[in-house]
Amino acid sequence: MKKILTALILILSACITTAAPEKLKPSPTPVMTGKPSGNILATGSRRVILMNPEGKVLWQHPGSNVSDCWMLENGHVLFSDNQVTEVDPTTGKVVFTYQPKIKKGGGVFGCQPLKNGRILVGENSTGKILELTRDGNIAFELQLPLYQAGSHHNLRMVRKLSNRNYLVCHSGKHLVREYTPEGKVVFEVKVDNIAFSAIRLKNGNTLVGHINQITEFDPQGKIVWQFSADDIPGIKINSMCGIHVQANGNLTAGVYSAYKKGGQVGLFEITRDKQIVWKYSNPKSDKSMMSLQMLDAHSKPLTPEPLR
Repeated sequence: MKKILTALILILSACITTAAPEKLKPSPTPVMTGKPSGNILATGSRRVILMNPEGKVLWQHPGSNVSDCWMLENGHVLFSDNQVTEVDPTTGKVVFTYQPKIKKGGGVFGCQPLKNGRILVGENSTGKILELTRDGNIAFELQLPLYQAGSHHNLRMVRKLSNRNYLVCHSGKHLVREYTPEGKVVFEVKVDNIAFSAIRLKNGNTLVGHINQITEFDPQGKIVWQFSADDIPGIKINSMCGIHVQANGNLTAGVYSAYKKGGQVGLFEITRDKQIVWKYSNPKSDKSMMSLQMLDAHSKPLTPEPLR
């Protein structure tokens, strides 16, 4: 009996040794479907990333809940993740940072580099718009109406317009407003969900990203165009956030909670007739993406001034 057991053990050992290794299952979907026109700067999950048109990461910098990002003319990257940071990608050195005194609910979600060298900041927790000089001083301050002190949903994206007014997303109130520097409301539209991003187009209309839809309003607040998350058959898109309008009219957008409940897209570009140009999917590394800026092949900002 002992000899028989020894023989069986030897046979089993040989089978285990010679068995072919298990093959890895291929990824169900490629990272990039279609091809963007250039490189992409985007917010990923706890990072800012620079990608080429194939979806390969060329550079990245850690962050927390990164909401907004900009490629500057000097090659630096500006981003907001409850604070505002400017980093030099060539060295990894942080060259500017702004820490709001109050961060309850989220300190800063929106930022914008201004032509005069200042940095526009939307303090979510306090509901303030600030213009900061490069030495960190406050050159302009405007207190806006609060949804609730310390709420997560006071402000999202804020942008300074060419007329010197401010376009502001009051996320919890589902409102987009244009304020004069004195705080007077000169334009307002209400949407059906969180008002995340707003862009003033060259024709005077306003494009708003509000989670389930992207809507274009004329100056009187009338809807003239709309894209819904279910407008592309066979592609499930979750929460649409930051938008970058291309020179040809195409729209690119970032998607938060991109892969929950069957979602398939982290970033995408569509034409005005709602045809998909490309989509980026990376459930392992970038589960939530909020903002992006399309760049040229050398990672330079597109001209004219980006509409985002």
